[in-house]
Amino acid sequence: MTMTTNWTAENVRLERWTRGPLTVLDTPAARHNKALMERHFLAEWTGDIEATMSTMHPVQPFQRIPALGVEVVGRQPVHQYYLNRFAHWPGPVMEHFDRVTVTDTCLYTEGVLALAPEAQVAGGARLVGPCVVIIDFRDGLIVGETVYAQATGGISAGHPPTPPAR
Repeated sequence: MTMTTNWTAENVRLERWTRGPLTVLDTPAARHNKALMERHFLAEWTGDIEATMSTMHPVQPFQRIPALGVEVVGRQPVHQYYLNRFAHWPGPVMEHFDRVTVTDTCLYTEGVLALAPEAQVAGGARLVGPCVVIIDFRDGLIVGETVYAQATGGISAGHPPTPPAR
């Protein structure tokens, strides 16, 4: 997929982003979660903080990237996390998804995390490599995201990486 800044409801659809199998359980909850995730992508990738947060559960939402020491829990910390993300690395952080499964309680995807060619974060951690992302849902909203990725070095907890200067 070609990177763009003209995000629309159509070009954030999982069918456009998934190169391998896309499996959505045939249940109302799973179909809702897929649509919710696509709304979240559109809001996040356009940097719309209010729309992004409207997709998040109000009770203890989270953002976790264990390899980088990111552990953000709570509505206000997640809000700040997204503001930092929008400022430092707007748009998607994967060029495509290799495989996606959507269920009544979670979305699971595999792919390659890549902020930019040879992207690095503070402390020298590289953010180009394989990853698994798990999105948890509750009460029809996103509870949180856990990103399992390979990285070396470190990053300040709660702050997204800063891409290299262009």
